[in-house]
Amino acid sequence: MLRKLLGHRGNGNPGDPIETAFGSLERDVMNVLWTESDLAVRDVQSRLARDIAYTTVMTTLDRLFKKRVLVRRPAGRAFVYSAAVTRSQLQAQIAGRVLAGILHARDEATVPVLSNLVDSVGSHDDAVDLLEKLEALVRDKKRELKKARR
Repeated sequence: MLRKLLGHRGNGNPGDPIETAFGSLERDVMNVLWTESDLAVRDVQSRLARDIAYTTVMTTLDRLFKKRVLVRRPAGRAFVYSAAVTRSQLQAQIAGRVLAGILHARDEATVPVLSNLVDSVGSHDDAVDLLEKLEALVRDKKRELKKARR
């Protein structure tokens, strides 16, 4: 169910939330900047696998900067860009926002989503280890919430 909720638009990993949250050019630009940092627009443009207009790359970089997944600093009359988060941090942020949105509804959808999460974890080769980690996270969060209520 979670995979269906996250959808899939790209050619990469269908379970990757970045595939749904970002367009193909945004993903390509992020892949360039996860490989190298402090790149100007023309540098990013030259590293893309397809020909994209300079202004399109510049607009895409600005949009990703406004989404706070890139940082930029002045370099002469232009900017140089770097990734503000790692790929795994971005995946976690996107998945967290999707789950938070679903759980925020507080209706009948909450239990099936949680059940589906546990089922998804349980279907991995290292399911027992992952379920133990999930159980520890739940236990820690409960302790944290109990302390906060005191």
